Amino acid sequence: MSEIVKALVAFHKAVPSITKDAKAQYGKYADLGGVLSTVTPPLNEAGLAIVQTFTPNAIQGADPLLITKLLHESGEEITSELPMIIGKGRNPLHDWGGSCTYQRRYAILSILGLCADMDTDGNFEQPEEKKVSKPAPQTVAKTVTPKVENQPKADAVAPEDTPLTDDEAEGLRGLIKELTAANRTAFLDRFRSQYGLSPSAKVAYAITTHGHRKFIQDIMPEYI
Repeated sequence: MSEIVKALVAFHKAVPSITKDAKAQYGKYADLGGVLSTVTPPLNEAGLAIVQTFTPNAIQGADPLLITKLLHESGEEITSELPMIIGKGRNPLHDWGGSCTYQRRYAILSILGLCADMDTDGNFEQPEEKKVSKPAPQTVAKTVTPKVENQPKADAVAPEDTPLTDDEAEGLRGLIKELTAANRTAFLDRFRSQYGLSPSAKVAYAITTHGHRKFIQDIMPEYI
């Protein structure tokens, strides 16, 4: 994979800052069009291209997967698979479109190793405290599920306790950030109550398992 690594290094040297031009109720952010407009020219210069497609989930009844590929002209590639989270509102097409746009943006930033400003804060309800918040490992230690190797048998781990990948957890955090301030506060309080967290616990670092993902997916339509 030496060629694609060299090209990705060259891309990082050339890519400019991603401008937050789009507006939402919680502030400005970089939308999908802004991200693509920023990264596409330096990608082309480095001989790289981004391709995104969808594929059915192997788990029956589960939402489809978003497949993101970083391709290099040498034939080398890096692939990311992100389970989509689709709301259950009144307009299925609107829910699908919103999920596609939002998760495509996060998948592109992730596979390129980039992060727009709006994605760097782990404390959803108090972004102004970002610089003084405790390091993530200290918080994770209180909420992370037991490691598989600590179980008597590997197959003893319940499906809902299976850890999420970084992309899956980041996608869930992103959906929460899209909620209005009032709905986001109510949603976070409900999550804390469900999992016995303190009122000041940072939910961002508590989202670690497939059980958390199912809970969020089940109640999210109530707050959209």
